[in-house]
Amino acid sequence: MLRSTCWTSLVLAIFTLTPLIATAGGMYAPDRVGKWYLGGGIGGYWEESNSQLQNESGQFGGFFSGGYRLTPNVALEIDGLSSYQRVDTPPTINTSESRARLTSSGASGVVKLILPLDKVELYVGGGIGVYHTALRVKENPFDSEETDNDFGYQGLAGADFFVSRNFSVGLEYRRLKLDADLGPTVAGGKIDAGGDFLFMTFRGHF
Repeated sequence: MLRSTCWTSLVLAIFTLTPLIATAGGMYAPDRVGKWYLGGGIGGYWEESNSQLQNESGQFGGFFSGGYRLTPNVALEIDGLSSYQRVDTPPTINTSESRARLTSSGASGVVKLILPLDKVELYVGGGIGVYHTALRVKENPFDSEETDNDFGYQGLAGADFFVSRNFSVGLEYRRLKLDADLGPTVAGGKIDAGGDFLFMTFRGHF
C-alpha cells in the first residue's frame, strides 16, 4: 500500500507541475551535454517487510551524487545512498536498551535515461553498488553492533525542474534491493535491508 502511494504521489506531482513549468515565460534549453553536475536529496523511506524487526519508526533516507551528461538522453552517475530507522532491540541482544538503530549506506554506479523537455527533464535509471548495513544498540560504556556488507541493486524514476540554467529541483522515487546477514543477532540471520525512497532533490549543473 505504501509503495502504491509513493508511485501515485510521484506521478501526480510530475503531471501537475510539468505543464505549469513548461508554459512559463522565459523558457530556455541550455546545452547540458558534456557537462558535470552535483546533487542530492532527502525524504521518506519505507523498508522491506521483515518479520524479525518490530515497531519501525524515524525512517528517512538521503543521497548525494555526481554525474556527467554523456548524450542528450544518457547520463552516468556515482551515487551515495543512505537509510535510517529505529526498531525494537532484538531479544537475542542482552541489554536494557529497548530500541536499536538500523542503517544502510553505500556507493553505486547509476545509468540514467533522460527525456529532455526544455525546462523539465524526466528520467529513469538503475545501478549496482556495495552497501554497509549495521544494527546498533547504544550501551554504556560500549555500543553493541552487528554489520554486513553486500551488493545492492536499485531502480529510480523522477523529474528535474530547472529554475535557472545551473540549478534544478525535483522529485525522485527509488527502489533498493539489498539483503543483509546480521548473523545470530536477528532470527533467521538475513533481512531485507532495502526498501522504497521518495526524495525531494536538488542539482547544480556546471
